[in-house]
Amino acid sequence: MLKTPFGTYNGDSWEEHCQTLLKMKYENDGYQEMTAHTHGDLGIEGFTRTGIIFQCYCPDDEYDSSKLYNHQRDKVSADLQKLKKYQKQLLKFFQGVKVKKWIFLTPKVTNKELIAHCHKKAIEFRNDETLNDLLDGSFDVLVHDELFYGREIIKAKQILNEKISIDVPVPDQEEVINWKKCQTSSIGILDKKIGKLFDHLEEHDKRKKTNTYIDYQVRNYIKGQEILTHMQQTYSSAYEKQVKIKSSIATHLEAEVLLTELTPKELLKDTLEKYKNALVGEKFHDIFEFSVYNDLCHEAIASWLIDCPLDFGG
Repeated sequence: MLKTPFGTYNGDSWEEHCQTLLKMKYENDGYQEMTAHTHGDLGIEGFTRTGIIFQCYCPDDEYDSSKLYNHQRDKVSADLQKLKKYQKQLLKFFQGVKVKKWIFLTPKVTNKELIAHCHKKAIEFRNDETLNDLLDGSFDVLVHDELFYGREIIKAKQILNEKISIDVPVPDQEEVINWKKCQTSSIGILDKKIGKLFDHLEEHDKRKKTNTYIDYQVRNYIKGQEILTHMQQTYSSAYEKQVKIKSSIATHLEAEVLLTELTPKELLKDTLEKYKNALVGEKFHDIFEFSVYNDLCHEAIASWLIDCPLDFGG
């Protein structure tokens, strides 16, 4: 099984997922699935009436970057050869429409050499005169990962009444330490602010809890930033709403901090609730799984603590 931030797939489930997305994205281009039940699929998963053909691939195991690239590269090469093998049969389906693009759909791309390989194969096949009846003079070979189909993923989830998950691992201690080393000024800010949450403790206990809570906030920040990156790439509308909410709260937060009579812990809780309620108002909890919604809330607090709007004590 291969795991991405948006799902876990094997060969069969990835192909099924791709068919759903392609039927949505290319409906107006006359997308047709090429079923394999009778005489095979002729080396393609589907095609459009505008001259685009698709091939899907997902390994059944989780590979490192180098091994994944080798499998993807070999799959591209092998499946492109099927254009030659099945050219006569494919011409019957395309009815004079020449193939302009061959798109390789794979859950994730971890090595840019795959793009270079596809470009090389495109040139090779454009120059193959035996394929002139099938391929357009501009024929290209492209690779698409899951991020190319963000809108379609959202629609598919809504149709199936499923919420979206963005699966990002919790940063380990080494990541936290490395971030702290690179952001010493931010750690100084966090130390000053978070220390106020534990002013009621003896110095030893205060230092211990302050350090622990700093690590907690750094973890939230790193994980939340990665989730936001995936949102920006794939769910841009939701991402922009989140940006506006966060910016609006931050704009007024500094003034509220100066005037508040709340204790540091009460202010922290109040700010978190305000952001949660704003996300609920924009239906985030209807779109995303609780884990995503919850991680976004904690990323916002960490971000405001690091970037200054949220302070304690005026």
